[in-house]
Amino acid sequence: MYKYSEIKTVHLEISSKCNAACPMCLRTICGGSINPQLPLEEINLSQAKKIFTPHFLKQLNRIYLCGNYGDPATAKDLLEIFEYFKSHNPSLRLDLFTNGSLRSTQFWHTLGKSINSINFSIDGLADTNHIYRRNTSFDKIMDNCEAFIQAGGKAIWDFIVFAHNEHQVEEARSLSKKMGFHKFVVKKTGRFFSNTLSTGKDEQVVFDKNQNIEYTLKKPLNEKYQNTSLQKEKALVEKYGSLINYLDKTPISCRVEKEKSLYISAQGHVFPCCWTANQLYPWYFKPKSSPIWGLLDKSGGIEGISAFHDSVEHIVNGSFFQDILPESWNCSSIKNGKLKACAKTCGQEFNPFAAQFEANETRT
Repeated sequence: MYKYSEIKTVHLEISSKCNAACPMCLRTICGGSINPQLPLEEINLSQAKKIFTPHFLKQLNRIYLCGNYGDPATAKDLLEIFEYFKSHNPSLRLDLFTNGSLRSTQFWHTLGKSINSINFSIDGLADTNHIYRRNTSFDKIMDNCEAFIQAGGKAIWDFIVFAHNEHQVEEARSLSKKMGFHKFVVKKTGRFFSNTLSTGKDEQVVFDKNQNIEYTLKKPLNEKYQNTSLQKEKALVEKYGSLINYLDKTPISCRVEKEKSLYISAQGHVFPCCWTANQLYPWYFKPKSSPIWGLLDKSGGIEGISAFHDSVEHIVNGSFFQDILPESWNCSSIKNGKLKACAKTCGQEFNPFAAQFEANETRT
């Protein structure tokens, strides 16, 4: 694994709180009740200063705020934290990902003058966006986007395609151009996949807060909007016998090891990436029973990767990063200790995350 001195990018989840209830996000149980295992926390200014020392900030090229669970705009000290970052590294690139349906237009106007770009996750138009982005207001999103763009902000429209909104892709693209968005990104979601069964699926149930099914989300019918990696499942099953056999056997080539990036959670936990961190609180496991907890126990427990209690430098150069996690990649199977999240995301023949984006659309 890389060393602390090599890190150039940080994926910061500044808050695990969110106003939305997206059914494919682990913050809720399929869009219904809040995940009972998830701590709802945010990083404040004093904590940010402890984690991001002036020396650490000066070595970084980029910090981007994208929610594993939460929306960064929920963090009360967000603007002050950005000011602190820039005060120690004026050339630092700051990017943010949000549903855009909270805070005032003045907040977004201020961000338009101080941040490199914002990806607004808007999955449809006024009659469809709320079907996936539950609890959000399309009109408020449009007002906030306009305030950001008018202040000179570089706005990117991220559009996840489902069966219920695929007919609106080009209309939304046209609206994005009219409003002055810098880019329109079509996302072919890789989340039509059952992590418990290790197989693709055609539908995602959506629960209410009592875990009754309200409706289902369906994959787009048009193949050009479907995730190409998930489309490879049949071929992988024919080649390996099952998808779990593929995950057992595929060599792992860690993406963030090449990128020299790491992830820091709203609880201050330091992981190589959001995919490994995402294994802490899956609601479909018993608390602290997912495989990542076993690896953490080998390195002294979860407190050993807390940037609230130790330095990022000591954590990254310590045993979890340098020995325990990389050694798990060489285990003979998922059952014997190989992390499924690593095999799925950084295996050789199956990468639903990378396959989300159109060939001509890349993140800035």
